[in-house]
Amino acid sequence: MIRSMTGYGKGENQADGRKFGVEIKAVNNKFSEYHIRLPRFFNPLEERLRKLLSAHIFRGRVDVSVNFSSDAARDAKIVYNQALAQAYHGILGQISEKFALAPDDSKKLELIARFPDVVEIERELGENALEELWSELSAAANQAIDNFLTMRQREGAALCADIRDKGRKIEGLLTIIEEKAPLVVEHYREKLKKRMEEALGSIAVDEARFLNEIAHFSDKSAIDEEITRLKSHISQLYQILDEGGTIGRKLDFLAQEMAREANTIGSKANSVNISKVVIELKGDIEKIREQVQNIE
Repeated sequence: MIRSMTGYGKGENQADGRKFGVEIKAVNNKFSEYHIRLPRFFNPLEERLRKLLSAHIFRGRVDVSVNFSSDAARDAKIVYNQALAQAYHGILGQISEKFALAPDDSKKLELIARFPDVVEIERELGENALEELWSELSAAANQAIDNFLTMRQREGAALCADIRDKGRKIEGLLTIIEEKAPLVVEHYREKLKKRMEEALGSIAVDEARFLNEIAHFSDKSAIDEEITRLKSHISQLYQILDEGGTIGRKLDFLAQEMAREANTIGSKANSVNISKVVIELKGDIEKIREQVQNIE
C-alpha cells in the first residue's frame, strides 16, 4: 500500500458533556515533523498524542489541532484574582469621587468582573481525570487518523498508477532509442568515408586507419550499457511500487539514478534523432521525480 504525504482527516468524540475535535493536515517533508496545537491544560497529554501519531504517520509535516468544550462542572473551577479586583475597585472609587458620580455597587461589581484576568476558569486535571480525558481524546484522534490515512491511500494509489504509466512510456522510448542506436555508427561511417575521399582525391583511403576511427567512434558513442541500466531501473521501480509501504526515499534515489543514465545517453548518442527522444525521456523521468516527492 502506497500513501501520499498530503492528506486531511477529522475526528470527533462526544460523551458526558464533553466534546473533542481533532483535525490532521499534512504536506510534503523529507522527514517527520509533528506540530500539535491543543489547549494549555492538556499539555500533559501532548506526548501521548505525539506517540499515537508517530505509530501511523511516518513522513511529512503534520499539523494537528485539538479543540475541546465541556459543560461538565467537574472540568472547571471559577476563581478570581483578589489583588487585581481590589485594585480595580480602588480605581473605580477614585473615578467616582473625582467626577462626583453616585456609587452603584452592583454596576461596579459587574464592571470589575469584566476586566481582563479578574475572573478565570481554572482547569485542574488529576491523574484519574487525565486518564479519562485521554480515553476520550484518543478516540477522536484515532478517528481523525483513520480518515487521514484513507485520503493518503487514495492519493497514493493515484500517484502509483501515474508513475507506472510514466515507466511504461519510458520503456517505449528506450525501444525507439535502441532501434536508432546502430544507425548512428553506420551514418558516421558513410560521412567519414565521403569526407576522406573528398580530401584525398585519387589517393587510396588507409583502410586500417579508417576502421580504427570507426571503432573509436563506436566505442565513444555506445549507449548499450546505459540503456540496459535504465531498463533495470524501470524494473526496480515496478518492484518497489509492488512492495508498498514507506518507499518515498527509495523512489527518489532511483529517479535520480534514472536521470543520470538518461543524461549520459543524451551526451553520448551523437545523433539528433536520438537526442529528440532523449529530451522526451528526460521529461518523463523528471515527472516521476516530482511525483515521488509526494510519496511517504
